[in-house]
Amino acid sequence: MKEKVTIKRGTPQETLMLPLYGRYRANQMYPQLFKDTTAKEIIDRIDYSIEKSDMGKGPQIVYGMRQDVAERKARAFLAWNPEGILVNIGCGLDTIFDHIDNGKCRMVNIDFPEVIEFRRKLFDPKDRETDIGKDANDHAWMDEIGFGPGDKAFIMVLGVLFYFEPDDVRRLVDAIGRRFPGATMVFDYENAKMLARSNRAVRKTGNKGAWMPFSMEDARKEVAAFSDTVESVSVMNEMPPEYEALPLFYRWYFKRCLRNESMTFAEVRFREAAE
Repeated sequence: MKEKVTIKRGTPQETLMLPLYGRYRANQMYPQLFKDTTAKEIIDRIDYSIEKSDMGKGPQIVYGMRQDVAERKARAFLAWNPEGILVNIGCGLDTIFDHIDNGKCRMVNIDFPEVIEFRRKLFDPKDRETDIGKDANDHAWMDEIGFGPGDKAFIMVLGVLFYFEPDDVRRLVDAIGRRFPGATMVFDYENAKMLARSNRAVRKTGNKGAWMPFSMEDARKEVAAFSDTVESVSVMNEMPPEYEALPLFYRWYFKRCLRNESMTFAEVRFREAAE
């Protein structure tokens, strides 16, 4: 068992608590929807007043939804590729492997070196799981995940691309398509109007170092233009039926966001390698 880890106020590690606590609270409120039971185990290993990470019910549901959508899409991928490679870019303190491991797949977690170092203090090592401490925009990580002929990759980028410059997103998508033919990539995004609201909300917290520059209006058209390796782009416009368990306001709000694509998820399929 890992020893308790102390977090100081104002450190980068403190920001990692937001999605962790959000997923924990989402599971507490709606366990039938959000299955991240491991978040509580990680929280218990941290000497920190977790209530400082309480950002309200709406954001908590968003954090729960991000992992739930990723889990659903990862399971669908593994149904066809049980020995596939799952890549979590900007993993932070994600616990997703605990919930989707089928006993055959491999998991690769990618984040800044200091985040991976912090993660290792909290998570027990697992078979078939690898941590890579690199900036996602340093594409050298692609050479370290062990992708070989016949392999299939599922790449999730949740709550991350917002912080990338648009050119960096374009380069990342193109590099993934060329390095991992036949891969699937899932990410969330906001349109410009919603992102402006998000940036205003972040500024109100006093966090001046978390500006988000990346938005999209039409993911199908824009992502297809990023690279000729893109085969198809689909966008999530409907909530899973189970989400009807949410209160009326949140059902209305998230349905509206998904339908007008102001805040939603995209799934990119890349072309297979030319023979």
